[in-house]
Amino acid sequence: MTKAEIITIGDELLYGHTIDTNAAYISEKITEAGARVIWRTTVGDDLETMTEAIARAMQRADIVIASGGLGPTHDDITKKGICRYFKRPLILYDSVLKKLEERFEKRGIRMPAVNQNQALLPQGAEFIENQLGSALGIAIEDDGRLFIAVPGVPSEMRGMVDGWITETIRKRAGSNITIHRKLRTVGIIESALYEKIAELIDPKALPRESKITVAFLPSWKGVDIRLTAITDDEEHGRRNIGELESKITERIGKYIFGYDRDDMAGTIGDILKERHLTLAAAESCTGGLVSKMITDIPGSSSYFLGGVIAYSNDLKMNLLSVPQIILEKYGAVSAECVSYMAEGAAQKLGANIGLAITGIAGPSGGTEEKPVGTVFIGLAIPGKTETKEYHFGGDRESNRERAATAAMDMLRRYLKEFK
Repeated sequence: MTKAEIITIGDELLYGHTIDTNAAYISEKITEAGARVIWRTTVGDDLETMTEAIARAMQRADIVIASGGLGPTHDDITKKGICRYFKRPLILYDSVLKKLEERFEKRGIRMPAVNQNQALLPQGAEFIENQLGSALGIAIEDDGRLFIAVPGVPSEMRGMVDGWITETIRKRAGSNITIHRKLRTVGIIESALYEKIAELIDPKALPRESKITVAFLPSWKGVDIRLTAITDDEEHGRRNIGELESKITERIGKYIFGYDRDDMAGTIGDILKERHLTLAAAESCTGGLVSKMITDIPGSSSYFLGGVIAYSNDLKMNLLSVPQIILEKYGAVSAECVSYMAEGAAQKLGANIGLAITGIAGPSGGTEEKPVGTVFIGLAIPGKTETKEYHFGGDRESNRERAATAAMDMLRRYLKEFK
């Protein structure tokens, strides 16, 4: 197995100002290509620690991929760290400089002098084309090990990883490949899922030759079950994963909303389009989060008519026709209120289905009877309206996310049963 290490570079990653999505993307893609990521390291914009990180990685991995610090400014010092470790000088490549100048000229922009630094590259390195930016990727072969540096800009990094890097790794990895299958679940906690399928995924129950490992990946939006096979026979590996997937689906099928990169909002959208149904939303505590999830899907305008963010009681009454007496008797956070909100959204916007949420996201506003995290969800469908009560009890952000996810799952389950 080809061992790999990923180094992400930048003070912003260490300070927590930027979430390190690059490492996750690189890991996923090169694993699919046949490498096994053994280590991931993050270092700041410091020449000493960066050089040390490269040295350590080159001693223990077959392939090292570094991301970040290839720009033209003073804090982009990755090339200096590369040159220091590999004992190579930076030299000016006229051909690279000419392409840079042409790139800026085509855009009608004068190239700042500082961008000339991007034509200074380690002597003898191989360069990886950047279709979206000005920083080239750098590849250096050293004593049978391969070092690669790519820009930190996610879109530029992805272009290099999806092309040159994965192709190169496939050639080096030989016949070994890693196969993943992800079962995406919602509406059930990790421990309950495990109880339902424990005997199926017990290593003793799996055929020894299958070499399948199972991982549970929980989040506020649900639990993913990842099946992984490392094999030199792709057909055999996929067959083994498929057989285990079928057994798991028999046990927990009602909780599975999709596979691999499926998105619950996308799954819901496909069903709405297929059945020619339209949807409207009314949100209080989630502040439009459900509407955002739905409209994140391209083409959602064909089934999502719109949403109302009704925080105040006045808006609930005036825009969604919630009777004042309902608010006075039961309160805005109640099954009675959310029922009217869902019906009002469907009627006012002319949709087949109305989905509504009201609750107490926190950190204040809770009572002994209705503590922070209390949420009511309403679903108005032809002929009836259903409501559900939830008690999440986390912080404000997690309460909102969990409420939005629960509402989407409530809609998904109705659509799955709808004939």
